[in-house]
Amino acid sequence: MTTEWTVVAAAEQFTLDARNAGELTFTVSNPGVAPDTVVFDVAPGEGSQRPWFTVTEPQRVVPAQGSVSFLVRLAVPAGTPPRRYDMTGFAYSANTAPEESSRSSGRVTYEVRAVAPPKRTPWPWIAAAAALVLIVSAVVVFLVAGGDEPPPQARVVTVEAETLATGARVESPSGSGATVQVQQNCCEVTWSQDAQLFFLGRAVNDRLTVTVALPAEATWQFSAVLTTSFDYANTVFLIDGRQVGDPFIGFSPKVRVTDWVDVGRVRLGPGTHEITLVVIGKTQSTNRYFAGVDQLRFTEVGPEDQR
Repeated sequence: MTTEWTVVAAAEQFTLDARNAGELTFTVSNPGVAPDTVVFDVAPGEGSQRPWFTVTEPQRVVPAQGSVSFLVRLAVPAGTPPRRYDMTGFAYSANTAPEESSRSSGRVTYEVRAVAPPKRTPWPWIAAAAALVLIVSAVVVFLVAGGDEPPPQARVVTVEAETLATGARVESPSGSGATVQVQQNCCEVTWSQDAQLFFLGRAVNDRLTVTVALPAEATWQFSAVLTTSFDYANTVFLIDGRQVGDPFIGFSPKVRVTDWVDVGRVRLGPGTHEITLVVIGKTQSTNRYFAGVDQLRFTEVGPEDQR
């Protein structure tokens, strides 16, 4: 019997960095009553090539009524014409021909930007002289100012996640009936301000979206304090529809609260931004896909730390 795989991308597009590299998680689910081994691969769109993509562990066993996540990394080679490209992920049973059991995700796009070649200094001595002038000027400024001026403090935006429950948006493409609520301290754990944002997901691709306002355009380090438990799902974060960071494994035998988890860095402008938590699978035998968020934090990254 052929497995009717379902393939879901965590977002509709890859987020590429300045080097035109990025990553995205795809979830493959087995709705059947028997385990099966799945092979996941990538179908590049027009103008792109398969070697641009790398799939981590492309062949896995998927339990009945279970799911697994595949991390796809994209590295666009230098010199690629700047424009929008697309791809799809697809999965098929390892013991059958791809054309017999293959199922695809929706179309996923990515925007390739022009990368400027490094500038060459025609006369090295000019660069050396300019550097010397800069150093002397900096020393003079330091001496005149007295060196007492402290460095500017990085801006930090910290939000108690449970305060966002009222305006939160829950989406359940499969109609599973996912909900969200504020949960008070329980299960021998204590959350910050004695509560957490509790997402009661019921299926893969259920998602919860909240909004957070930032004061200025900057590169921000996005972090979160999360909860794990025996019936918690594996999840990823999207910011304004684009995946940030790697999947988070929600399972633990007992309820636990993490320390601050550094999810990823992202360039964002001033104003409100959508933070979406997406269920991508689970590692335990349960019909629950729960998730818990205690706090969210955006920390401004200074130029010296933007490596």
